[in-house]
Amino acid sequence: MNALELFRSGRDYIEISAILGVSVPSVESEIHRLRSAEKGDTAQQDYAGREFRRFPDRAARPGAPVNFAGGRPRLLA
Repeated sequence: MNALELFRSGRDYIEISAILGVSVPSVESEIHRLRSAEKGDTAQQDYAGREFRRFPDRAARPGAPVNFAGGRPRLLA
């Protein structure tokens, strides 16, 4: 059973998280995602694939200070 089926069977988030072995916030987001998918709302799935990158396609120079005073943050690849 998935989180939504367990929720509809009368269990609360804490019980579902114990059964599935995941955190309560992840159970909440999973139930919300599944209910949205049933309704046909895919806006969250479309948005989840995009990442905000402050400096796209510009890696820090080798040897440049990173995450230090005056340095640029290291970009996620």
